[in-house]
Amino acid sequence: MATEKDITDQRDSDVELLDNIISEAITIKNGLAIGDPQRLELSTTISNLMDSRTDLHIQELMAGLHSAQLAAALVKITAASDDLKKEAEKMKTVTTFISRTNAVIGAATKVTNIVKNGG
Repeated sequence: MATEKDITDQRDSDVELLDNIISEAITIKNGLAIGDPQRLELSTTISNLMDSRTDLHIQELMAGLHSAQLAAALVKITAASDDLKKEAEKMKTVTTFISRTNAVIGAATKVTNIVKNGG
């Protein structure tokens, strides 16, 4: 049975292979004379190869979005954001703005640190 790492490694290998094929196709295209009908056909082929590579990159991003690490970070940032909202709601008057500023800054810093450090 394939592991997640096996799948990731294969996807990365496929992206690298597509990069090499695209590069070779561009080199061949650049060697063709302007107006050569194969040049246009090769341009279409290169575009299709790039679309395939993009699809693989999208799958890579989607896998990251569904990772356990991201889910854990989302739980932490949601809690920290709730703290920030609660502190901000207390700021209704000049006095509470002055007295609650440090609490709001602290809550905002907590959110920032979670985002910056990935959870």
